[in-house]
Amino acid sequence: MLRKSFTNVIIKVRGCNIQPTRNSALFVSGAKATENFIYITPHVDFPERIQDKKALQKVLQKRKADIDLAKVEGLWQVYEDLNGKKAEYTKKKEELSQELGKLIKNEPDSENTKKLKMQSDLIKENIKKLKVPLWSAEEAAMVEALKIPNNLHYRTPDSKNKILYSQLSRPKKEKNHLRIGKLMNILDFKKNENYYLLGNGAMFELGAKFFFSKILKDKNFVQFSNPDFVKSLIVEGSGKDHTNPDVSFILHHNEDTKVNIDSRLHLTGGGSLCSFLAYHAKNVLPAKALPLKYFTMGRQYIPAAAEEDSLFHVSQSSVVEFFGATKTEQDQDQLLDELIDTVKLAYSKIGYHFRMSLVSADKLSMWESLRLSVEMYSTSLKDYVEVANVSVSGDFLSKRLMLTYVENKENKFPHLVSGTLLNVPKFLACALEQDEQFTVPKFAKIERYLYCD
Repeated sequence: MLRKSFTNVIIKVRGCNIQPTRNSALFVSGAKATENFIYITPHVDFPERIQDKKALQKVLQKRKADIDLAKVEGLWQVYEDLNGKKAEYTKKKEELSQELGKLIKNEPDSENTKKLKMQSDLIKENIKKLKVPLWSAEEAAMVEALKIPNNLHYRTPDSKNKILYSQLSRPKKEKNHLRIGKLMNILDFKKNENYYLLGNGAMFELGAKFFFSKILKDKNFVQFSNPDFVKSLIVEGSGKDHTNPDVSFILHHNEDTKVNIDSRLHLTGGGSLCSFLAYHAKNVLPAKALPLKYFTMGRQYIPAAAEEDSLFHVSQSSVVEFFGATKTEQDQDQLLDELIDTVKLAYSKIGYHFRMSLVSADKLSMWESLRLSVEMYSTSLKDYVEVANVSVSGDFLSKRLMLTYVENKENKFPHLVSGTLLNVPKFLACALEQDEQFTVPKFAKIERYLYCD
């Protein structure tokens, strides 16, 4: 009977074709545990989300996500069946062990004792045989479940961006920032991966960063220092493909050794969300420490996807990045409103045309539930360019990277709000194309900040 039950489960597994195409850097199965150190065991909430299947399907439709929910559900069901079968065998083994312990004392050579020993050995064999298919089923289910995007915030528009605010009118005279920068000797641009800000361009960069960072300091944000490099599990935990060289700069081994694609270093820059998450991953915070409100001035490295050379597509950007964590969803929305007001205040002071929009569901990254985009107009592109943003991710990233806080002796997942208050190359490019005669604007005069705390 035990052999028959085990065979039925194995047939079911084979019918689902559980053959994971690759391992996950974030989730390490038992089969790989001897080869890889397990830094984090992510909290996968697929069982809770699939309970409201219609709502989850609606999210996927709005996002236009290429996710086969039936496939994920099927893989998860096989994993749960196998896990349940293992629990059933383990419970039976414990019951037999207790019964055997009593019989061995009283009737060590009886037929009943021999029969129970055979049953115990058979269960142990089935548990051992179940181990490999269970690991395969677990890995297949987890890898697919981790691809499912975040829920949508109730403010996220369905089909097109919703403009919240616009200041001044967009410039009409067509100008090109590369030509202007070269003529004014403030930009030495060779290609997307190689450019330099000179003279007033460099002063503009410093002054703009000081201006925006002071606004955050005035809002009680604490300046933070982040690492430039993160591990593959942090990249995947941030909702990105850690194997894709177009997503992040991957450091390759120079030695002639076998490379583990799930355990590499990535150059993301200290001014990136990944770097903030690397610091807070697998971190348990006291409830009184929340809300967290941090910011940093640093570099952000993203491979240049576009072939066109311009400041809009450079692979290295100087940025002002912020990161916030709150206890509840209500606290998260309160911080979101505060940041929207802060962004509006900051960009209203600089005297350029800009607009603020809520980004539609199909344009969000998989980890975002909402994004506020701050855009300036480029006359060379004849389109708007995002120079700043505020992203809400709820507890999605906290669960993936096990960032928790303790309240009433219970571990809970904080809700995160993050974003870029300033992207210098994009901001400078739009400023060059908006000004009739570019000079370092008053808000970016560096002498204003030389003696500030």
